[in-house]
Order: sequence, then C-alpha cells, then structure tokens
Amino acid sequence: MSKEIITVDLHCHPNLKSFNSGQPEPAVNMWEKIYHKMESKFAQTVKGASEQVLKESQANLYLLAEGNVRIFNVSLYPIERGFLHLRNIPKILMGKDRINTLHEVLTGFSAARITHLKKHADYFADLLAEYKYVYDGQGKSPDGKSEFILVNNYKELSQALKRDNTLIGIMSIEGAHALGTGNALDEDLSQAELMNLLSENIKTIKCWEVPPFSINLSHHFWNHLCGHSTSFKPPINAVVNQNKGKGKGITEVGWHVIRELLSRENGKRILIDVKHMSAEGRKEYYNFIYNYNSVNPADMIPVIASHAGVNGFPTIDSSTKENDTGAKNRDHRFHRWSINISNEEARIIHQSKGLIGLMMDRGILGGKKTIDKIVELGDLQKQRREYSKLFWDNAFQIVKSVDDASGWDAIAYGSDFDGTITHMEPYESSAKLPLFHEDLISYLEETGYREELWYGFTPRQLVQKIMHENAMQFYKRFFV
Repeated sequence: MSKEIITVDLHCHPNLKSFNSGQPEPAVNMWEKIYHKMESKFAQTVKGASEQVLKESQANLYLLAEGNVRIFNVSLYPIERGFLHLRNIPKILMGKDRINTLHEVLTGFSAARITHLKKHADYFADLLAEYKYVYDGQGKSPDGKSEFILVNNYKELSQALKRDNTLIGIMSIEGAHALGTGNALDEDLSQAELMNLLSENIKTIKCWEVPPFSINLSHHFWNHLCGHSTSFKPPINAVVNQNKGKGKGITEVGWHVIRELLSRENGKRILIDVKHMSAEGRKEYYNFIYNYNSVNPADMIPVIASHAGVNGFPTIDSSTKENDTGAKNRDHRFHRWSINISNEEARIIHQSKGLIGLMMDRGILGGKKTIDKIVELGDLQKQRREYSKLFWDNAFQIVKSVDDASGWDAIAYGSDFDGTITHMEPYESSAKLPLFHEDLISYLEETGYREELWYGFTPRQLVQKIMHENAMQFYKRFFV
C-alpha cells in the first residue's frame, strides 16, 4: 500500500469514543484503540444484529497516522439525547440494563457515561468539556513516535505539515444544538432570551484558543434552529424518533445564529456545514449565500457538505417529492434520500468555491440493492473493485452536474469514521486509506471507466485532488 498521498479528512471523530469512555472522566486518550464492550449474551446478539457498524475504533490517532491522514477536522459532538431515549422497544429489550447495553455495543461508550448523559441535557456544558479534552490531548503519542496538534489557520497548518509524524487537527462541531439549544433547558425561554444565550455561547467558542472552523447547523434531531433530514434507516428508525422538526426550514433564531457564526465582528468567522440540514433549510441557506456572495465577491462564503454522497436527483425540489422511505432508496444506484446532494446543489456548492466531502458510509454512497449486491460478493478483492466504482460514480455525478473540468475542484474526502457509519468492509478504518487510494487509481487505469469525465487528468491526479489538493486549496483561501 502506497502512502505517497497525504490525506485530508474533512470530517471524523477521533475524540468521540474516547471522550465518552468513562464517567466522571474519560478512561482513555485519543490514541488508544477502543473495542465495544460485548460481555453478555445479549450484547453478542446486538453485535450480530448490527454487524455493519464496526465495533472498534476507526479513527483514533494511531490509525490516522497509519493511514497517513495527517490533516483532519476533529468533530466535537455533544450526544443528542434523542439517541438515548428510545421508543417502541420490543419486550426483549425492556429494562434499563439491556437498553444501556444496546447503547454500549452500538457506540462504544461506557455504561457509566451513558447513564450520566441520560440524566442531564446541557449540550453547551458537554461541548466545553469535550473541547477541553481534545485541546488537552495535544502532544506526543504514548510511544513517542508521533504528535498531535491543533491549528488556527492555514499558515499554522502549512508550517505543521513540514514536521514529520505530526497529526494536525482543525476544530469543528457537528450540530448547532451544541450551542445550547434543542433540549429541555431552553423550552421555557422566550425567543429574545434564547437568542441572547446563543449569542453569548457563540462568543465563548470564538474566544477558544482554537475556535471551530465550521459547524453543522443541524444534526439528527430538532434544535429550534433548522429542520433536519431523515438520516436513520431500519431498524434504527423504529426506535429513534426524528419526526419533530424534520423537514422544516430555518427559524428566526436559526438566522440569528447563522449571522452570529458568519460574522467577523464577534471573532473569527465560523463556516456553516450543510450536511444534515433539511432540503428546505438548505434551499434557504443557498439563497442567502448566493445573495451575499453576489454583493461581496471579495469576501465569499463557501458552502461545505463535509461528509455526503449524491442522490442523482436533478434538483433539490425533485429530491423531496417522494418521502425518504426504504422504497425510495431500494432500486437506484445512489442513496436517494434528500440528505444527499442533488445535481443542482453540486453546482451551487461549486459556484460558492465550496467542497463536498465524499464519505466512507456505504449506505450513503449507494442504494440498497447496490450495496446488497456488493456485500453478497463476499470476496474482498471483488468488493474493493465495486466499492471503488461506487465512490467514482458519486464523484462523476458531481463533475457531470457542473459540466466542466473545474467540477473536480469541488470534491474532497470526509470519512465520518467513528461516527457509527455502515463502513465498506475492505476499508474499515483510517489505516486502510492507502489501500483505498491505490484501488481507486487501479480501477480507472484498468477500465478507463467514464474517461470522458476525467477532463485530461490522470487517475492518480484525480485521487490526489480529492484526497488532498482540493481541501488544501480550500483551507488556503478560507482558513484565515
């Protein structure tokens, strides 16, 4: 496996499992490998029923180093309590101990931490604690061979990249609920009180030693700011309720938060990541960005979709005409739900000088029958070729939508490793990125697949652009 390409990962969670590994303090650091606890027979049953989700670390710092993922957005994520309070639990799962075991096996979190999270819902306090954990985690690896640092801008990033064996983190936040909304604590606040609270919390994170570069406005559950897209498939959607606020647009409080985040008058600009936003919310935000960039061409705001796939629909509106159900996603090459990027959106993101990070979740890259056929192959060598083809199909759809060689400038890589994804079997962790690079290159070199869309680039140049160059150019322009 070649390690000549230094990978930039727009979205991963090297901190998530380790931060939630104990209570009152994390039991391990970000370098350590975590295996999900599966001691009981019931835990083994849960493991078997959810085998598509890896039960060990995918993006701890050693694995990132092994895969030559030198630069990555460290995604802070206060756990939404909607994950922990399940509905429609079958009788076999009834009882606090078994439900906690279910969460342990699926997430890798400790039982003590899960119990604690269920008892309080102060997301901003969670965010502050997780930030401190990551910030304090900078320094040498336990074996002394590597180091981890956080950087504040492109200049620091480029300097750090000159140092061998240095892993470089860029801070980000997944879900604006982390700012202190979307929980029981703010239900009784007036709109003015909530806006004031959020303004103060935004000022706080902009005063961090390492402020976030970006934040997802929405995530899996209603946060009073913007509706979210359907993200859970069977069997999870039977026990986790996403209905409240799903599909809504941006609220007045949401617009307040957007302006406060993008403002430079209260500190550094924090970019909005549109992944997980409802289609309606994305439409509204795209219109806002188009108008702003038209008036301010010297101060453009890019659109980021840090970890995504394409849905193949021509427009945003056409992607929502049918509800996001299993039937919608069954027979198409791509994952058809509106959480993914339509052709129209690919052009909008490209026009804004933004990025689409293609992710390593097979269930986001492909439709159900597409993935079933690959899984049924069984042979890893054959699966590697088919997953490479599927990844390229997602990339080619973006380039075809833009209809220009510059479409390749809008594509990057955002794995979402350790984000409880349904991974591609041959590439289960960040350590397998060099193998994935070579497989992507080999597939195009051996087949000449859709060469009319290469626009004169070689397969190796295309992989270099997706995995490294485009993100670096993006940081050079906007990470200031």
